[in-house]
Amino acid sequence: MWEKEKKRFDGCVFLLLCTAALLWACSGRQQAEQAQPPVMGIVFTASEDDWKDEQYRLLEEQAQAHGFDRMVMRTERTQQAQIDAIRALIVYRVDVIVFSPIVQSGWENVLREAQSAQIPVITVDKTLQQREGQAPVSSVSFPYRRAAQQAAAYVSGEGRGIAAELYGTLNASSAQEISRGLREGLEDSGTELKYSLCGDYLRSRGREIMETYMQAYPELAAVIAQNDAMALGAIDYLKQCGRQPGDDIALYVFGGGAEVLDCLKNGEITLVVQFDNLALAHETAHTALQLLEDPETPLQREARFSVLTEEAVG
Repeated sequence: MWEKEKKRFDGCVFLLLCTAALLWACSGRQQAEQAQPPVMGIVFTASEDDWKDEQYRLLEEQAQAHGFDRMVMRTERTQQAQIDAIRALIVYRVDVIVFSPIVQSGWENVLREAQSAQIPVITVDKTLQQREGQAPVSSVSFPYRRAAQQAAAYVSGEGRGIAAELYGTLNASSAQEISRGLREGLEDSGTELKYSLCGDYLRSRGREIMETYMQAYPELAAVIAQNDAMALGAIDYLKQCGRQPGDDIALYVFGGGAEVLDCLKNGEITLVVQFDNLALAHETAHTALQLLEDPETPLQREARFSVLTEEAVG
């Protein structure tokens, strides 16, 4: 009788030990899964602009500093390439997706796919058109319209007369906001923003458009470029044809990468509206952490900018 009771007791102890071991293993696995850092998917779109390249580099750095692993998808400069990259990140089941939309519209389907997968999306630098019923999207961007208004006040004070615009990508939020802010700021001034051509944010197009302007409009006194690459293309052409950028033609630039700041110091550029990529990247990473806690509430943030002249950086 004693032997039977002892065997039963030993069996119970064995089962308890097995159960404890199993619970410990499950707990350990759960803790290990919880210890895995969240993954930020970043759509890195090709550019001809060191300011934009810096933006992507800082986004990665700040994501790492805020505890994210990064999955970077490098794409061509087309909307479809960006959509394909977002879909790939959804398949990989990243925790948050960050991208800078080339244009404002046409994202409804892929955003719904991200929403169905419960993956929050953040647009950086540029924004999307917000439509009723659209999947929620957070944004961290720059106040382009306000920055353009401040730049226009400076241009007005110089009294340059006839000015032309190197416009960015059609249907890009930044291009529309800069153009709107410039026209509002120059409305009652002595400077007329008379010409505007689309350069698609490309250095090569900036050069081509500058050639068109110089040949067709000899009265032109100032050119306003919506990004670094187009401004540098304009400078390339002016130097080639023996004109002095900054003296013969005043150049006002939105962006603020290293090469453009060197041109500002050298007097080849009159003014740079510099958008702070570090502030943008930091705010993006902070926003991503908040969305991990509450993915259903989209957040809208802005990063700072500065208006720089040659005296300010000299």
